[in-house]
Amino acid sequence: MTSNDYDVLVIGAGVAGLNAGRLLAEAGQRVAILEARDRIGGRIWTQPIALDQQPPFAVELGAEFVHGLPQETWSLIKQAGLSTVEVDGSSLWFDGSRLMAANEQRGATEGVLEDLTQWMQKQPSGSDFSFVEYLKGQAVDPITARMASNRVEGFNAADQHRISVAALAKQQAAEDAIDADRLFRIEGGYAAVPNFLAEKFIAAGGTLVLKAPARKIVWKRGAVAVETTGPDGDLQYHSNCAVITVPLGVLQAQTIDFDPRPSEVLFHANRLEMGAVMRLTLVFKEKFWDPQLSFLFAPAESPPTWWTPMPQEAPVLTAWAGGPRAGLLLKLITADGDASALRDQCLATLAKIFALPLSDIRQMLSSWHMHDWQRDEYARGAYSYVHVGALDAPDKMRIPVEDTLYFAGEHTDVSGHWGTVHAALATGLAAADLAIRGGAARG
Repeated sequence: MTSNDYDVLVIGAGVAGLNAGRLLAEAGQRVAILEARDRIGGRIWTQPIALDQQPPFAVELGAEFVHGLPQETWSLIKQAGLSTVEVDGSSLWFDGSRLMAANEQRGATEGVLEDLTQWMQKQPSGSDFSFVEYLKGQAVDPITARMASNRVEGFNAADQHRISVAALAKQQAAEDAIDADRLFRIEGGYAAVPNFLAEKFIAAGGTLVLKAPARKIVWKRGAVAVETTGPDGDLQYHSNCAVITVPLGVLQAQTIDFDPRPSEVLFHANRLEMGAVMRLTLVFKEKFWDPQLSFLFAPAESPPTWWTPMPQEAPVLTAWAGGPRAGLLLKLITADGDASALRDQCLATLAKIFALPLSDIRQMLSSWHMHDWQRDEYARGAYSYVHVGALDAPDKMRIPVEDTLYFAGEHTDVSGHWGTVHAALATGLAAADLAIRGGAARG
């Protein structure tokens, strides 16, 4: 055996890959995780920044919230001894001219999604429509319909003309089951979760290889060769099977050359959608908003959604847009990656919402932080959603290919939690289990 020979190769060191690798290594498998970036975590990326006369603050460039009480995430939080804080505070709504409490507007929006779940239960098996088509057939007033569309596109990073209502109904039921309306943050940053998984993986004898993007995967039943390109040139790694956890956008871009192509899996990958997100975090010298503010919704503005780190005290606001509105905002970023026009748009929106001179807002700005996941060649989008008629696609992607190739990641979730960290963790576990059982089948 050479140093590049393993029982299992895992492609990608996001939480799906790290969880799969950890479980395989703990089961006695010789495992290497090959990661294209120079860091682990995938679409979890925490950057600590210094604040004047305050403790350092963890800026999240990717995932930020633990949504509800998913067992997959909370078991790791407890194992790692991490501290969490639940989001609290008030929510405000900006109607274009004034700020008001958001309770009534949010309640109407949530009612539309709850009604959708009940409506889908009465439809013939296999029925599916886009969210826009669903709204057209319902007695929903135009303002509430617009708010519901904003909610669906913003939360799911989706196009309301393309997202499946069957998937939305499944998602709503899945969220209800874990109290997903409760939001938590991990103190010190979400990166603590992938860091813990990596520590456990290495402690179990696993090998973690960074800056090793997979360029070609040559395989046959029971044998895999992965060709990578890195600082040390081209290298080849060999194994009996591979767990592939790269994001959906990477699979769709075909930047990994499979020989032969797992055509069935890639066909179903192309039935799904990779959504766009714009998030930009603004750090100010002081707060100019209600210190109890948690979320701010401004559906007619751009960006339309904002939040603070409540109950943490840091003078920080995060701007968010998902789906087509995110795509429009991201066009403000120049070809060479300059996002200053996007920053300026965010500041102008804040000036309007809080009725403050733009010059004052600019003067209070200390720093700003963002990452364009759409232009990131190892992400090619924020997270996945289900296209109309494709509710079965994640299930089909999980079917092992010749007991040799196994696919995982939030896009292969079958529980309704697409786009979440806990979905990625669960699919990593499922792929590891299949790979262990497949090894026995290969025998």
